Amino acid sequence: MDLRKLEAFLTVANTGKYTDAADKLFISQSSLSKQMAQMERELGVKLFKKTRNGVELTQAGFDFYSYVRKMLPEYHRAVDRLQMYREGGTYPLRIGSLPLAEEYGFANAFSSYWARNTSVQIDYFERSQEDLIDKLDRHKIDLALLRIDMLDPNKYSYVPLVLDEIVIACSTKHPLSAREHVGLAELRNEEFILLEEKSDVTQIFRRACENQGFYPNAPLHHSRHRMLIKAVQNNMGITALPRRLVSTYLADDLAIVSLKQPLYSTLGLVWLADEPLTPINQKFIDYVCTDFNVNSGLEG
Repeated sequence: MDLRKLEAFLTVANTGKYTDAADKLFISQSSLSKQMAQMERELGVKLFKKTRNGVELTQAGFDFYSYVRKMLPEYHRAVDRLQMYREGGTYPLRIGSLPLAEEYGFANAFSSYWARNTSVQIDYFERSQEDLIDKLDRHKIDLALLRIDMLDPNKYSYVPLVLDEIVIACSTKHPLSAREHVGLAELRNEEFILLEEKSDVTQIFRRACENQGFYPNAPLHHSRHRMLIKAVQNNMGITALPRRLVSTYLADDLAIVSLKQPLYSTLGLVWLADEPLTPINQKFIDYVCTDFNVNSGLEG
């Protein structure tokens, strides 16, 4: 059975329609139907049954789907790894990151690593925490730069890199700007502009507020911290962000106020716990840790 049939099988199973699957595979519906019929003959079982809206997996099909869904990514990763043994070949390293690499200096570390390891082809992109975790789970990326505060250690392994304090950022026109510290309870009546609700930073801050007996009033959320800072500078409210994200953009019209009850968030490089690190992945992690002069796994 060739891999194209397995890819086609997954596509039909995921779409539930031969027409949609054929469009995604750029083949005719009749050709796709013949491939699936041939696969069923080879396996000796029915994989699909017709429904009013298309097709769905039989129990045998579901069992086979569970296997193929894991097997195909493993095969493609193995093929990728073999590239490093080809003459003049490159090894792909797929890295996802929260949109903060420049603020924390990771952009310099990543580019410096690539300059010293030109046989490694880095595919790098920025997404939200939720998107990156999904891509890790689906083996679409090898490593991710994430906030690790709420990750399940049974499912994900990680190396902590940066411990950062969560602070309040406000306009210099706001009364809080004259304060050095503020208690959470004092923020009960403030209007907040926060990162998206699923952000670890927002969840940490919100839980701390709830422990003080109130739910922060946050009519505006955004996935990018740069937009929050701009909104604060325009006197639309105050925000709670890691100090280094704010201090990078510190301007004359922006103030930072520490919390009397300090809150922290940790950034780290993350990978799936059930997958051993490849030599390339391990070398990259070691390089980034060294570049940050990390001692005992954390940098404040």
